[in-house]
Amino acid sequence: MDGWRFAVFNLTSLRRRRLSVKLIAISFLALACGRASHEARVDFSGHSLISPASQESVRAIVNSIVGISAVVDYRLEFFHYEMRNDQFVPEPGSPTGYRLAAGPNAIKTAKKIQKTSGGGLIISQDSRQTLILTCEHVINPPDTVRTFFRDAEGRDTKVLSSRAVKRRETYQVINQINQLEPAEVLYVDPRADLGLLLVKTSTNVGVPFLYTVAYQTEVKWGDLAFVFGYPREIKQLSIGLVSPSPYPGTFSMDVVARYGFSGGPVLVVRPGGELELAGIIRGVPVSKLRYVAPPPELVPGQNLEVEDLKLSMVDEYDLIEYGTVYAVGAEKLGRFLKDSQSRLEKRGIYLSKQFLPN
Repeated sequence: MDGWRFAVFNLTSLRRRRLSVKLIAISFLALACGRASHEARVDFSGHSLISPASQESVRAIVNSIVGISAVVDYRLEFFHYEMRNDQFVPEPGSPTGYRLAAGPNAIKTAKKIQKTSGGGLIISQDSRQTLILTCEHVINPPDTVRTFFRDAEGRDTKVLSSRAVKRRETYQVINQINQLEPAEVLYVDPRADLGLLLVKTSTNVGVPFLYTVAYQTEVKWGDLAFVFGYPREIKQLSIGLVSPSPYPGTFSMDVVARYGFSGGPVLVVRPGGELELAGIIRGVPVSKLRYVAPPPELVPGQNLEVEDLKLSMVDEYDLIEYGTVYAVGAEKLGRFLKDSQSRLEKRGIYLSKQFLPN
């Protein structure tokens, strides 16, 4: 009886319940009556909606996916200025071109360790070395990052607010048993947002990807695709449908991705259930959140003094707009790999024909 009362208590609207049931039934009916598909089908027995052939293909390539961990050490500089009538004062001899405030607070320095992770795909391997394909922005952080004060309309001025200068960087590959192995950046193309990493071949680093690349078959509306990434340095699989992208050489998918998916492969499901490499995840749409940031040397819980408020600054934070992922397409990928051939061959690396377009 208690269980019955609980059920009645939660069904507050019989009409709404009936409508929901009808909508669900219609959805199932539409799927059941649609054209037969080898990739996805309604299955009321509790088994996966993905065909056994596709599942087998996914399992076959899991050990070709690796993670990438990047640690970059930046020296931060924050500039504080003397103001005259609420205006910055030009000064040719100043390191920023404008008169800095007097005293030790003119330039404040700090240290920042930036850690990022991404995914990668093993595309070549011999007994000595393993080649990994990923995104350029995962393995090629900028040497210097500058931020400028903005005017009343939100546009950058020429007055430097802060500067981050790269001092050192290290890259490691996350192997199949979640151990870190040192890696070398071999080649990057910022325009294509693609890059290649080299790591010593070891027992646990992984195996080369053996399926084809979608050079001959079009990636189009509604294609089912698997994507791999390494959010929080943990290998993760997701799935979505392909849509066009407004950006040349790319396509989009309705995948919920987080930081760490960049550089991971996109694998389109073909009619027989086999997988084909369609591209590399590039990124997700973001919006900006502005907030007042205290001086970086302060620790959480520390009270702000008046001088700390003077050194606070407006900063920005990226807010991920979940539900859309952009990927570099096969055409751009093929050009990148072809352009890298001479550099690779100097290191004794020869790509299989499957990775080179005709």
